[in-house]
Amino acid sequence: MTASASSTRSAESTQYLDPRRPANPLDAPTTAVRPPSPRPPGESSSDTPRPPTPAPGPAEPLSPLWIWGSPVLAVLAVVLLPIAAATTDLENLGGWGLAAVLSPFAWLSLGLAVAACVVELWSKRPRIPMLGAATGVLILCSFGMPSVVQPQARFTTAWLIGGFVDALSGTGVPPTGIDARFYWPAFFAQWAWIRDAAGADNLDLVLRWYPPAVVAVWAIGVYALARSMLGGTRAPWVAAWLFLGLNWIEQDYFSPQATAIVLLLTVLTFALGPLATRRTDTAGAAGWPRAHKDAPRLPRWRRWLVSAMTPPNNPTLPARQLLLIYFSASLCLLAIAPTHQLTPFAIIGQLVVLAVVGRFRGRGLVIIGILAVVIYILIAGRDFWMTQISMITGGSDEGGAIEAGFFERLQGDTGQLVVKLLRAVMPVLTWLLAIAGAWVYWKRRRDLVPILLAVVPMGMAAVQSYGGELLLRVILYGLPVLAILGVDALRAFVRADRRREIALAVGMLVLFPVLVLIRGGNDAYMDVTTEDVAMTRAAYDQAPPDSLVLPLSNVGPYQLEGVGEHNKAPGVEGCTQLANDPLPCIDKIQPQTILFYESIEKQGVVLNGEAPGWSTKIRDQLIASGQYRATYQNGFAAVLVRVAQAPAPAAPAAPAAPADDQGVPQ
Repeated sequence: MTASASSTRSAESTQYLDPRRPANPLDAPTTAVRPPSPRPPGESSSDTPRPPTPAPGPAEPLSPLWIWGSPVLAVLAVVLLPIAAATTDLENLGGWGLAAVLSPFAWLSLGLAVAACVVELWSKRPRIPMLGAATGVLILCSFGMPSVVQPQARFTTAWLIGGFVDALSGTGVPPTGIDARFYWPAFFAQWAWIRDAAGADNLDLVLRWYPPAVVAVWAIGVYALARSMLGGTRAPWVAAWLFLGLNWIEQDYFSPQATAIVLLLTVLTFALGPLATRRTDTAGAAGWPRAHKDAPRLPRWRRWLVSAMTPPNNPTLPARQLLLIYFSASLCLLAIAPTHQLTPFAIIGQLVVLAVVGRFRGRGLVIIGILAVVIYILIAGRDFWMTQISMITGGSDEGGAIEAGFFERLQGDTGQLVVKLLRAVMPVLTWLLAIAGAWVYWKRRRDLVPILLAVVPMGMAAVQSYGGELLLRVILYGLPVLAILGVDALRAFVRADRRREIALAVGMLVLFPVLVLIRGGNDAYMDVTTEDVAMTRAAYDQAPPDSLVLPLSNVGPYQLEGVGEHNKAPGVEGCTQLANDPLPCIDKIQPQTILFYESIEKQGVVLNGEAPGWSTKIRDQLIASGQYRATYQNGFAAVLVRVAQAPAPAAPAAPAAPADDQGVPQ
């Protein structure tokens, strides 16, 4: 070989090599790279070598607006919160709830929090720590707004759960015959242990700040799910924000289901993340989608057959990491069983769907979940399920979950009706957006599994008669996946025209105030004051052992302690609460102590159409009757204690019969 030929080959071989890319030691030095040969039109070009990718140049420095814009907005949003709390007048709470009395500083704080998220997302290089911080500020200014402006936890059921924890504190043994929730005592026992270990007398501070804290954990789970399903750097954050904006359901108060949702999201993140699989053939090519856009389309039956016959591939994680993931997921499934009644069925149903379609490795987790629920029901929950079998099969005397969850609650003044109608509209819009996203997801990945994961929990509404709360839980179980699919639809909407991003930003700015309106719609009769808490604790301290302490209506912190000792009301037909028919119900039940709250007064006015002052009239009638006396009165708040009845005068003794000499009556 001549020198000229050698130089020619050398020049030819280096013509198609990227000088900026490091040399590959596996490449033979004498192998020439030939230029691609021309192909006829329509012929696939998948084997054609791609031109070398140029190395990225130095990143352009960001302007100060993008560097400091989001942090400054987030800090201003937090700084305005104390001012919002000081200028919000809770005395004027009415049918429109918290939104009608919030200070303008509160709304400005929420707007700044939304702007902080949007500005950082629009940056050329969004910073993950800053996006996380902005999301936390958004949660604080929306879900945490009631915790900021109200001095105590606002939800009646949160105080009831606090009473359950109080009942287990010390002894650790749940009382029987009080409430069905004691058959799933894991959450109560956990917090009773924390309370005893910390030496705390109560959990008032935990109850107040629990909602924004647990919602932040939920948002982390949704973000992790979106990373697995959508990819990218911006879309997962939008999915977390959309989940927050659509989460009007308000199941994030201090409760077992709030913790159960954390466990559910953890297991689902494992299944769709590190344990996720795809059905592939032995060559590694996907069997369901087409290899490339120019490949001939196979018949539908053949594509379905290929997808069903090819085994799922294995995750690429090391064995130790897989073992740790399996162990953690198993612990979550075992923890859900004694924590909540419904959540285990939701996650097991979702895992079954993933197992059937071959979308995750570790189908033994399905067996672990089923065994955990069955064993717990047979051992610890046997007495409950034997007497409440209608909750599984449904009963003819039940109105159904939809009727109890919506139609029976559609009452109240104008503000109450508007809020309740918005609660009906939000799920419809959520599902419509998710269905559009499912179509986009199908066109992009030929995958319908995500929408099935959201549909599975709806089966519980068809077979169970759990009541109105079931409908809320069903929506919440599917909301993470629905939000992620909705983001896929919004992403396709924006890619068609980037100017539409402004419309989405405006939509986010509208969505979160609507969220505050819907979530705070019941605050007129769900607001709890520090006076209510102190008054209730004093009433329990003064009540004799085993005496009956009842509120006029089942709102307020009436069961913050004394559960199982002072709340064993006899079952009287038509008197599930005293306010149903106050004076006759009080005569039948005869409670030792009756609690009156301002929230009871407002519940009757805005929800039940009572005239203002109705609770005060009942209180005055009881005092005038002489049956009760007031030990505390301040406005609508009062404590009435039953007056001890004087013993009836003894009948005069009959004259004794004459006795004989031995003292024996004749």
